[in-house]
Order: sequence, then C-alpha cells, then structure tokens
Amino acid sequence: MKHRNPRTRYIRILATLAVVAVAATVLLATGHGHRASHVRMHPGTAWLASVQTGQATLVDGMTGEVVSQAQVAAPGSPLSITQHGTNAYVLNHATGTLQRIDGTTEQISSPASLLPAASDNLALAVAPNTLYAVDTHSGTVAAADPHTLAPRDTPQLLAAHIAADGLAVDDRDRLWTIDHHTGELAWLTGRQRRTRPSATGTGAPRLTVTLHQPALVDPARGIAELLDPDTGTVTRTAQPNIQPSDTLAVSGSPDRSRLLLAIGTRGTFNVCAFDTTSCGTPVTIGAPGDDLGAPVEASEHAVVPNYSTGQVTIIDLATTRVVAQRQLFDQPGRFELLTRDGIVFFNDPNSNRAGVLDLAGSVRTITKHNQPRTDSGVSDVQDGDGPSQPNHDSTIPGLAVLTGIERKPVSETPRRTDGSTRTPPAEKLPSPAPTVSIVVKPRGYGYVGDEFELALVVRPATSLAGTRWWFGDGAEATGTSVRHRWSRPGTFRVRAAAVLAAGGQPSITETRVIVDPAGTPPRITHLDIQRPTPVVGERVRFSADVTANPDTWIWTITRPGQAVPETTSHTAQFRHTFLTPGTYTVTLAIAIGTNTANLSQNITVTKGEVKAWGNKANGVTSVPPEATSGVTAIDAGGNHSVALKADGSVIAWGYESDGQSSVPPEATSGVTAIDAGGNHSLALKADGSVIAWGNNVFGQVSVPPQAASGVTAISAGPWHSLALKADGSVIAWGNNDEGQVSVPPQAASDVAAIDAGGNHSLALKADGSVIAWGNNDEGQVSVPPQAASGVTAISAEGPHSLALKADGSIIAWGYNQYGQISVPPQAASGVTAISAGVLHSLALKADGSIVAWGADFDGQISVPPEAADGITAISAGGSHSLAY
Repeated sequence: MKHRNPRTRYIRILATLAVVAVAATVLLATGHGHRASHVRMHPGTAWLASVQTGQATLVDGMTGEVVSQAQVAAPGSPLSITQHGTNAYVLNHATGTLQRIDGTTEQISSPASLLPAASDNLALAVAPNTLYAVDTHSGTVAAADPHTLAPRDTPQLLAAHIAADGLAVDDRDRLWTIDHHTGELAWLTGRQRRTRPSATGTGAPRLTVTLHQPALVDPARGIAELLDPDTGTVTRTAQPNIQPSDTLAVSGSPDRSRLLLAIGTRGTFNVCAFDTTSCGTPVTIGAPGDDLGAPVEASEHAVVPNYSTGQVTIIDLATTRVVAQRQLFDQPGRFELLTRDGIVFFNDPNSNRAGVLDLAGSVRTITKHNQPRTDSGVSDVQDGDGPSQPNHDSTIPGLAVLTGIERKPVSETPRRTDGSTRTPPAEKLPSPAPTVSIVVKPRGYGYVGDEFELALVVRPATSLAGTRWWFGDGAEATGTSVRHRWSRPGTFRVRAAAVLAAGGQPSITETRVIVDPAGTPPRITHLDIQRPTPVVGERVRFSADVTANPDTWIWTITRPGQAVPETTSHTAQFRHTFLTPGTYTVTLAIAIGTNTANLSQNITVTKGEVKAWGNKANGVTSVPPEATSGVTAIDAGGNHSVALKADGSVIAWGYESDGQSSVPPEATSGVTAIDAGGNHSLALKADGSVIAWGNNVFGQVSVPPQAASGVTAISAGPWHSLALKADGSVIAWGNNDEGQVSVPPQAASDVAAIDAGGNHSLALKADGSVIAWGNNDEGQVSVPPQAASGVTAISAEGPHSLALKADGSIIAWGYNQYGQISVPPQAASGVTAISAGVLHSLALKADGSIVAWGADFDGQISVPPEAADGITAISAGGSHSLAY
C-alpha cells in the first residue's frame, strides 16, 4: 500500500483536485470470503429432498433451474435435508444413516450411523462446529464432527421426550431442548448437560433461537421469554395474546430479538419484540383451526405455511400487513418451506413439486427430477410399493374437463461418473409461467347477501382458454370476471383455475372472503398515513382498512387546545397539507345504518427546517430562507448542500465552482430524491428519470440512457454517480480509475439501496448483505462478516463505509485516521439512520438526538444546541453536517 498524508487526501477531496490513481486488485467474493471461481454452490441455492427418486436436488433460486442431482438413497427412502452454510446433510430415516454433500465439490460422504437404530423420530441440528443427531422419542443425542461425521462421544440422554418444535441450536454450539411431557428446559454445552425446571411443571413450551439467544413461548402461562444462553435464566419477557389451548408454531428472527408466532387455533400471525418487550396486534392469515407451520423470515418478511390448505401467507414485518397469499399445493399436507440468502424455497419431499416464492407473491414451479414413463404414457413415479402419487389437478372438481391437458414423458437424466446426476445444459427449464391472482371488489369482506365481484388477473397479460371458479359454498362459475353472493356467514376459500391459451398446466390461485352476518358492527383495523412523520407544507394521504363498506366516512384532524378541527373529510381517503408544526389527532368514524366504529391516532408534524454546522467557507452552512421549513430530504456534498422541498422543488447552496449549486429548471418540480457529490448534484424525478448538474470532468453528470427511466434511487460520489433501477440492478458512470463504476455481477439484481463513496461504491442487497467495489487502499471495500446479513442501511462519502444493522447497531470499516470508524458507545444501539462524511460520521438515534465522531477540523462533529433533539434526518458532507 502506498502511504499518503491524510490531510492531503482530505484537501484533495474537498477541493476537488485530481483523483489519486493507484493500481488496485478487486476481489469479488461470494459467501464468506471464498473466491467465486472456487465455489460451485453460490448464494441463493438450496438442496431439496426427493423421496420418490432417493435424490437430493440442488436448485438455483435466482434462475429457477435444477443445478445438480445427487443420488443419496434408494428410491422411496424417506429423506430429510438440513443445510448449513454451503453443505447439506441428508438423513435417511429408513436406515438411520447420515450423509454429507460438500457444497464446493458436491462429493457425497459415506453413510454414517450416529444413533443405534433407524427411526422416524430422528432429527438433525447443525451448529457451526458440531452436528447433533437427536432421537426425539427417547431424548437421546449424539454429537459428531460436521465435516467428517465422526462421532465425538457416546450418545447421551438429554430429555425423556423431545417435541419436534422443542429443539434448537445456537451459534456457540449449544443444543437446547424442551421435554415434551414435563416442560423442563435442558441444554448441552460440550458434554455438560444443564437443566432448568418448567415454571408450570406441565405442558411443553415452544423453543427457538433469536439473535443468538434461546427463547421459549409457553401457552400455559401466556408468556414469551428470552433466556440467558449461559444460565438459562429469563432476561426479558413479552406477553403474546395466547391461551393454554392454543396450537402454536414459533420461529426467531436471526438479526434481532424477535419472535414470529403462527397460532393455528385462531388462524392468526403475531410478532413479539424482546427489545420493547411487546407483542403486536394479531393478523388473520387463515381460518380458525388451520394447521399453520413455523414462519420463515426473509428480508423483513415472514412467510407462514398453511398445511390445511397448501397455501402460504406473506407478511411485511415492518407494517405487519399481509402482502399476498399464494396456493403452492392443491391438497392438504406437510410441505417444506426454507430460506437461503433471502430466497424462499418450497418443497414436497414426497412428490416432484417444488419451487421458489418471491416476497411479492410470484411463484416459480420447479420440476426436481425427470419421471419414468408408465405403460399409459403418463409420467408417474410410485413411492416404494404403494400407489402412485395422485395428480394434484384432480383434487378440484371439473378441472380435468376444463384443461384437457395431456402429460408428456421426459427423457432420463444422464448419470455422472461420481454417482450424481446433472441436468444437461440443453434441458434448461422453461421460463417461469405467468402468475395469477384474484382481485375482490369492493373488498375481501362484507355481509351476507352482499354482491362481490371477483376478477382473475394474469401477469404478464396473457390470453386465457378458460377460467373456472369455486366459491367454497358449493357454488361454481366460469369466466375471467364473475359475481357472487354468499347466503351464510363464514370465511370462504375462493379458488380459481386458469388455462392459458398457449397450453400447459393450469395456473391455480386462491383467496379468502370473510362474510359477516347482516347487522354486524363494522371495524376499523388500521389507519394508513403517508408519510407518518410529515413536515410543514407536505401533502399527506390518509386512508384506512375497514371490515365493511360503510355508509358514511367522517375524518377529523384536531390539535390539542383547539375547538375547531384542522380539517374534516367525508371520503374513504383524502389528502391534507399541514401549515403549522405540532401534534395532531387523526380520527375516523364510520357507520353502517346505526352501527358505528371509530379509531384515532396521533401524528407529529415537524417544521422541516435545515440546521447546518461545520465549515463556513463558501456559505455551505448558511441555510437559505427557503430551507427553513417544508424540507423533506437533505444531502451534504463536498462543499455544497442540497435540500428537497415538500412541493418537489430542489434548493442548493454553497460552493459554485462548477454550477453544482445552480439548480436547473427541470429540478424545480416533480423531484422525489436528491444527492450531492463532490462538485456535482443529482435529482430523481417522479417519472423515474435522473437529472444531473455541476462538474463533468469525468462524465459524472452525463446521465446514461439506462437512467432515463425506471430509476428508484440515486447517489453521487466525488467523481462518479450511481443509480438503482426498479429491477434491482445498479447503473454507474463517471470516473473509473479505481473500478468504482465497474458494477460487479452481485449488483446486477436484488439490490435495495446504493451509496457512492470517495473512490468506491456500496450496494445493499435485498437479503440484508452488503457488497462493495472500487478503491480498497484503506479497506473500505473489505466488507466485514457482520455486514453479511441483517443490514438495513449503508453510507459512504470518503474512504470509509458505514452499515446500520436491524438491531440499531453500526458497523464501520475503512480509513480511521480521525476515528471516523470508531463508533462511540452512544451509537452502539438505538440508531435509526447513519451518514458517512469524508472524514467524519453521524448517527441519528430513535429519540431524535445526533451522535457525531471523527475529524472536527471545522466543527463538523460539534452538534449545535438547535440540533440536539427532535431531528428526523441527517447528512455528513466534506467538512460540514446537515440535519432537520
């Protein structure tokens, strides 16, 4: 590494002199530091079990293709697969043997027996350095080396009887169990068995691990507990609304202390957060009595399987609202649901059906293996000596008549010399089929006798040969759009099957319609306020979720101490612009006949006034009058500042050497986002186009054609620019002498956020991982392991990088001459926003206070009293800082 004077680097960036040119080697890596060329199994792949063929199938979640097939057992053998890192562990329940598939070479180990006998009650739990085989019936545990499968000691008794949902491992190799009969908690630390008696002495709490700590949910006491991993004592509690009779399936978030609960007896989903020791409002996701499985989590979404219906429900954890419900299987049964690198896979081990589910609800079906042809010419595989698997389509009456589909055989997959099989390159799976969904109008709930309009929506738009409907009350219909009335109350499962004009398998989808008895009082389930923290002059949208079609809507917005409302409205949704900061109460009252309901919520309107401190040269901290109210976004550049007003106009001030503070006419309206670079500025228009102005020595304001539309986010570095497209890909332009605009393949899709640093670039993937490229003289693109998951925000400006974790903690790496990556204790938790300057850093706390650290040559980290609290946004620049 060449050693440079830090002050010189600082001056060069701020004065926008020549860019330092140093040769650098960029290492593109996947996983945890493995070179991409050395790793066959890349992120987003999963091994799925196929009982019919005795195979483990490796599926690529990004392409929806079968990558490889490994023959691990005789056809018909009951198999289960546990994946840890890139390796897969295959358990054969018929023989009680275990095999390991190496994720790098795909080599299959010899079968190993860890417990004395085969059993349907065998389970695997894989920790970083220990593999546990557990007989849940006898409570016997055997430990083995996860690489060689060699036993580490003789099996030992851990509990009398272990429930399937009473087993968990943490990242320190401890195995945790709950005795199904007594509720006793037991765990292994090495060979030492430790216990904690049940608080009730009866019943079995559900056990999971969240943020490296064990947690249990006890229906008998109606309580959730977070446990100390060393002593088993309770450190925090929460009170979910559960009863002793409730059936539960529980999982824990990996990146925060949070539990996800699926309550089958009520058909609901709930979230409990241990950091706030609170639980949310239950969300209805099924019918009471449904068999709900443990939720899986991906990218701040929960996916809950419903084994009673073959359906999954996707919930946005930020809003606890249902995003979509999708039919994966056409008949009841236990299926597998798992996540890998933010991708959700589903699999029926006993059939050929598997696939990938995206978090918007789109489904891509995968054929795991080719099936031998029967005498009738129909592709079918028998499970051992039993009957062949039923055609899933036959479970819907009349579907076979509607579709008239003829199944065709598929040729046998060639076998490789190492015993595994690989799908030939010429036999790539077809492109994903169009997705179908149901739209219910006026909404998905109403009263007995109400008329509902149901329409089938196909994306992308595709011609249909026919559509058939089943309404759950015995009635059927055909047609793309139908109308129906229910004559009795209940929750009805509405299903539709569409046959594409181009042929192929029918596309099946479903939804639920809730019908209440006539006269049932209406309910308001949620007030939707966009944005929830508005500023003066901002136009705010108000709407609500209700359980009926009200006769009247009455909205009122009041302010404490004022007798006259701020405004009123009598429509289902409306917009209002606040002219004065303060706290307001929003109330909605609805009525159907004489039945009424109301709900209120407080919101705080801020002034939106920019505060600035630090370097006073060139007026960079002299906030203009237009920026003293109504500002919705800010960004501090090298020596200039940019702000976005609530009316969509841009304000800029400070250094004007290259016109970076001269806002062009196109940026005086319709702007939704801004960013300030070294000596140039960017603005994003509502139509998805990018505007750029200022210094163009390296083409950083020459917006490429790809950024003319479809852009969702922008970022400006000292000499280069980035744009994020709606499809999750990154576009870069400008100076590239350090590779900062050479976008790596990892940033070609699934990117959620971007930020341009001094001579490097950052991208945040949808799975919460960070990728970086460009200059690495100070380690600024050497992303630490802590930023491999659970990241919610990123920031870069000079030669260092910041990342914000979901738990409110900060990760920092890169140049540290002035302590800019030495995160102070005050910023160790409770942080909601971050901003990296050239040589300093800022953090915004949940209480509205700012923490600043790093270089203070010009007072850029000396937060003034007027910015001590009530802050909602921050930005660190060259040697100044902004907040509002």
